[in-house]
Amino acid sequence: MVHKLDQSLETSSGKAILANLRNSIGRPLSQSVAIWPFMFENLPKEFLSRGQSASKKEIAILTTLQLYAMYRQGKQAPARENGQEKGSKNIGYSLSALRVGDSTAAIDRRFNALITATTYDELIHHLRQMLKLLKSKMFGETNIDFGKLAQDLYKFLVGKDENIRLSWARAYYRIYPKGGVESDQQ
Repeated sequence: MVHKLDQSLETSSGKAILANLRNSIGRPLSQSVAIWPFMFENLPKEFLSRGQSASKKEIAILTTLQLYAMYRQGKQAPARENGQEKGSKNIGYSLSALRVGDSTAAIDRRFNALITATTYDELIHHLRQMLKLLKSKMFGETNIDFGKLAQDLYKFLVGKDENIRLSWARAYYRIYPKGGVESDQQ
């Protein structure tokens, strides 16, 4: 779905979808009527809830699309790496771009608040703040693998939060060689 949005960034319909996604931030899927056509036309049938509330997959994908729309606002180039031959990189890797210079204590505190979040809503609150910071400090030029982010958010929702915390922390605190060629497949 992110690839489809990347392809339509310069069209009026693409811009409208991104605006609707940004406007849906903080609202449940049931109250985000403007994004239903895009969501439900593009989600695989097995991801759709059969019950009255949104499935965990729907929630993870919606959250990822909202974060994508927020991060993409005002930018033209794709916000993710294309053709990641070296493997997917989690959000910890992307956020590690903020760890520049000698004084990383403040950003490390923010990251630690993110990975110690105990609820999904708290995690998303901190993640949204970190992405806003990443966008402003790095001018939105840091690549983010939004597909991997959606997978990680889903895993968090289904109780694999400890695995996600460790994976993100390893990627965030690791020192990468120039070019960042390490992959982080877990």
